[in-house]
Amino acid sequence: MLRLCRKVSEGSSALFVNHFFSGFLARNDFGGPLDVGTILSEFQRSPSMYHASIALGALDLSRRPVPTLPPEGKHAAVGAFTAYHTSIAKLKAEIVNNNTPRDVNLWTTFFLGLFELMYDVTGEGWVKHFLYGTSKMLQLRGPEAHLAGSGRSFFLTVRVFEICRALIYSEPTFLCQPEWVSLTTKIWNEDDKNHWHPKELLFDLMIACSSISDRVRDLLNPSSNCPNISLHRALLELAAEGFVVRSALADWYANFQKWSADTGMPEHNSNSVLATIYFHGISIYLSGIFDYHVQFNKIPTPTISHHIVQNHVDEILRMTEISLKTANLAAVLFFFPLRVAGARVTTARETESICAMLGEISMRGFVVADAFTADLNSGMDVEVRFQTGGRLDQFVEGLVESGVEMRAMGGVIVRFWAVGCEMIWFQITPASVGFGTDNDDMAREEDIEMPDAD
Repeated sequence: MLRLCRKVSEGSSALFVNHFFSGFLARNDFGGPLDVGTILSEFQRSPSMYHASIALGALDLSRRPVPTLPPEGKHAAVGAFTAYHTSIAKLKAEIVNNNTPRDVNLWTTFFLGLFELMYDVTGEGWVKHFLYGTSKMLQLRGPEAHLAGSGRSFFLTVRVFEICRALIYSEPTFLCQPEWVSLTTKIWNEDDKNHWHPKELLFDLMIACSSISDRVRDLLNPSSNCPNISLHRALLELAAEGFVVRSALADWYANFQKWSADTGMPEHNSNSVLATIYFHGISIYLSGIFDYHVQFNKIPTPTISHHIVQNHVDEILRMTEISLKTANLAAVLFFFPLRVAGARVTTARETESICAMLGEISMRGFVVADAFTADLNSGMDVEVRFQTGGRLDQFVEGLVESGVEMRAMGGVIVRFWAVGCEMIWFQITPASVGFGTDNDDMAREEDIEMPDAD
């Protein structure tokens, strides 16, 4: 028999569990085949899942206006955190007792991760939990454990979260490994494809972009000892891979539109909406892999013009705003495209639009959106105008101490964009704006000096 965690009465627990299923899950479409059957059948047999459902239901309920709460829900926030810590303790015990994580344990880690996105404004708890919890469990079980059944539905649900984690935080993902890349192909080959959607192919291309980005970052790391000749060859190969992905993205979009017309799939279908928004986001992201590194200045790369970038930004903002108003897609799924769009906005109105959408996501419970808003307001609005020979040592020292890399030259404005864990920079001259290879006036590497912070 399951015992309730302390500070959660029997009446309260029933209320929180009911809200978890009828309120929270019903209101959040995570873009995958949520295995409600397994969750329902297992949560009473798994203490960790049971308390995780209490934690999420209570936390979500606690965000409602106090006058609308039933008497049992007055102390929902306290019950949420008590159940959260109890769930973690129970999960550890279940994993130790079973040696290999069961399907229900995976769902528990997923829901505990969502809980962290809803209470930890920094998002660091979720990143650590997901990276060292959920993803490690998936790898421990191996791809074959997720070919069918509840393991399959979990993998297809959680895959997009792992992809977005890797892209947003500029970190590698195990999904790039060949055995995991081939898993989705095996899944759909063995499935009747009644549940297949083209977004799965787009996710594969997003994984390819993540892989290219990781390798570019490793090669250009200051600690890399790669010889110049080998470095140039490696960068050429990565640029070539980028062209392949760029072509594949164009083909995907054309085929997606044809598939939608042939199947009669409505434009407002949640999977199609998510796929379209992510298409625009990853199209910009792929260009950004090459836009901001001077080592690619004399290498053909799959960058896109500022005009095309702006078209993608416009679509991200338009479709995300509509989706937040009309669809049940979990708002947390919009962090990746909004982060990418936020790095490319050119007007105050666009910035305000993104901040408003992030504010709405925070209001819906995912308070980690506030961290993205803070990055948008600080990282994108830093402008420094200075003259050649002017003293910037104190200002630069402050930036360096804050972990910000500053590249600057006399007589220009330097603007910083925060994307993931990296600072991306543009240089705006009086005559023009430098956007990667789109502008011949962009400063060359030899013209850029790193100010001395000492």
